[in-house]
Amino acid sequence: MKSARISSFTSNIQDIHIVDAPVSDPGPGEVRIRMLMAPVNPSDLNFLHGTYRDALVRIIWNQGVGNRGKVFYDPGHTHPCPVPPYALGGEGLGVVEAAGSGFLARRLLGKRVAVAGGPPNGTWQEHTIADAKKVVAMPDGISDEQGAMFFVNPVTAYVLTRKVLRVPRNEWLLLTAAGSALGKSVVRLGKIYGFKTLCVVRSDANSQELLRLGADAVVETESQSLFEEVHRLTHGKGVGYAMDCVGGDLAAQVVRCLGMNGRLILYGTLADAPLRMAIRDLMMPVAHISGFLLPNWMAQQSMLTLLGVLRDVKRLTLKGIFNSEVAESYRLEQVADAVSAALQQGRTGKVMLRIGDV
Repeated sequence: MKSARISSFTSNIQDIHIVDAPVSDPGPGEVRIRMLMAPVNPSDLNFLHGTYRDALVRIIWNQGVGNRGKVFYDPGHTHPCPVPPYALGGEGLGVVEAAGSGFLARRLLGKRVAVAGGPPNGTWQEHTIADAKKVVAMPDGISDEQGAMFFVNPVTAYVLTRKVLRVPRNEWLLLTAAGSALGKSVVRLGKIYGFKTLCVVRSDANSQELLRLGADAVVETESQSLFEEVHRLTHGKGVGYAMDCVGGDLAAQVVRCLGMNGRLILYGTLADAPLRMAIRDLMMPVAHISGFLLPNWMAQQSMLTLLGVLRDVKRLTLKGIFNSEVAESYRLEQVADAVSAALQQGRTGKVMLRIGDV
């Protein structure tokens, strides 16, 4: 089968190669999926560059770890961070063509499914092996394109707003990089659940669309002061809730915008810069900063909780809440061009890899 792989961590997109790889059989509780399409997400680049591994090296439970330098996502050392060579791709859509033992796996046989993949068994290949617990059957009302993007942005948006922050009705939620697919989903969720969205963007490229979707306010940091605008909009109280995926100086500005007992969730590092701030910016308002990584959050939840989340996300997807525009599509053989297109500044809409036919 054709598989988009890297042999080692790299910053060069041209190091992603299409190779001929063997098709594996699923083990117990696993399924083999014939892939149809997969998006290119910013998180995919972390597996290209080695960002996750570099971050995990710094975590306390990985200090002094032997075993050929492996690092782990969890203190129990049960979920190792993969190291190349491996296939890239964090999510996608396909058809289950083989199943290992177990009811969860067998019930998916022949179904069109969304899969939360990721190296070493990535989704940027013609076939992938996945844990049946990370696969969701897609109803006819969800298109191939939207089904391929079911996990990374929709589940993150839903979990952050409804399960982690639990933003109450009529409260402000500030979100950075609001012009992203995830940001637009949060705006739509705000209209459903009654919280107010304060969208932070760099320029006016997405401002009108965000307002059309129902954003309560948009702040363009190239021409406006975030701190002053938040002060004005909240009548000096600050925001109770905030989500940041940028980091660096912008995240430090967001901290200053938090009100009493305000909460900030950090879930991305688009600026690739550390958060530097005055400690008393947290002390005075008794504010809180937390980190979030979807796979680790999901690993800590009960099966009942996860089934409830996936049911709600599927229901909201059918309503169009998480619809994301597909800007361009590429064949699997054009994977380097697809990644390059996804990295273009100011892009709106997802880049998709078309891998197979229904």
